[in-house]
Amino acid sequence: MNITQLILTSQVFSPKYILFYFIKLTICPIFSIIKSYLNVDIILYLNGSILIMSDNNSSSNNIHTKTVFIFDADDGMTLSKDVLNSDGSLIAASGTKLDMDMIAKISANHILEIEIIDKDYTEPVRPVENDNSTYYEKVRNSKEFKAFCKEYNEGISDLKSQLNDIVNRNADVDVDELLTYPLSLMNTYSNKLQMFDMLHSLRQFDDLTYAHSVNVALVASIIGEWLGYSEEDVHVLTLCGLLHDIGKVRIPRKILEKPGKLTPTEFEVMKAHVNEGYDIIKDKDIDSRVKEACLLHHEKCDGTGYPFGLTSEKIPDFAKIIAIADIYDAMTSDRVYRSAVCPFTVIHLMEQECFSTLDPKFALPFFKNVASSYIHNNVKLSNGETGEVVLINDRSLSRPVIRCKDKFIDLSAAPDLTITSIL
Repeated sequence: MNITQLILTSQVFSPKYILFYFIKLTICPIFSIIKSYLNVDIILYLNGSILIMSDNNSSSNNIHTKTVFIFDADDGMTLSKDVLNSDGSLIAASGTKLDMDMIAKISANHILEIEIIDKDYTEPVRPVENDNSTYYEKVRNSKEFKAFCKEYNEGISDLKSQLNDIVNRNADVDVDELLTYPLSLMNTYSNKLQMFDMLHSLRQFDDLTYAHSVNVALVASIIGEWLGYSEEDVHVLTLCGLLHDIGKVRIPRKILEKPGKLTPTEFEVMKAHVNEGYDIIKDKDIDSRVKEACLLHHEKCDGTGYPFGLTSEKIPDFAKIIAIADIYDAMTSDRVYRSAVCPFTVIHLMEQECFSTLDPKFALPFFKNVASSYIHNNVKLSNGETGEVVLINDRSLSRPVIRCKDKFIDLSAAPDLTITSIL
């Protein structure tokens, strides 16, 4: 009995399998491209949820792997990575040799893809350079970026000193002083595309918590402007970004800076940063929305977030906006384990969360504005063609219309094509 016959005769069979078998031919190839750029695992479940995690269980240099759809898994294949269910618990360990019972067990947990050792692997010819890296190298070599870096580095140093005073000396929050630096950057770079290019081009900082706080503050202020908020509310959003992770100052550095996946115990310690942050600022004379954003920016609209598992109607708007800015910066910031990321890839990944964990009221305008910022930019497609972004599709923001020489390609109608880089 093959795996298709096994599933058809098992209790876990449902019409969802027909739908998700179709996904194999459409969405899964896109996931493969996303995996290669972000160096992440993307696990797709039959309930529609997606688990994204860093590729910390990668194979050795002498072992090569491939992703297979669970319907195509065969008796005798060997897992190259742990198989986890949606809450992170182990179903089958790396190195497990598959049999029909194990395949059925994995399928029963609604997991569509697994990674196995590829015995037939042949080394591909690799490109000399990454096009996204080339684009951002151009930005890094510009006079504007060098001026931006100088002001940015000085501001990071000042912010570190200010936040440490608040944490360690119980100093008051001087709102005007804290906002001087990010507002100066925003006023200097009124072109939002230029600001995003500057942020994407920054190298990894040793004091990542402080750099991330500045980035989230800048992105949040841009979102506020795009939403038409008043100047006062934009300033409050900016302060939310600056202080949202202040609790991480109390988290051990070995956990904050751990390059691999956190253990369950370490993750519980990490999650405590929201409570620690709220404890630090709860009695400070600042807008209550800043305190709420600090405590609740890891809540998710579907109730799967922390610390309280709140659903959308109970999460404050500013906490939702900070969550979007927080995720966007985490996905686009330079990391030692991945190269530069195409913004359209990031938009595509975040679109998957738009109607579950994120609030589309805030997420969709953000995605649309980021995507629209690249109209008239040249891009490279997955088939090697290059062209100009000429139109953004409202219903598929990561898949615009591209003009390639004398033809137009609507990526929303071409599922096999994706944008791989900005040129």
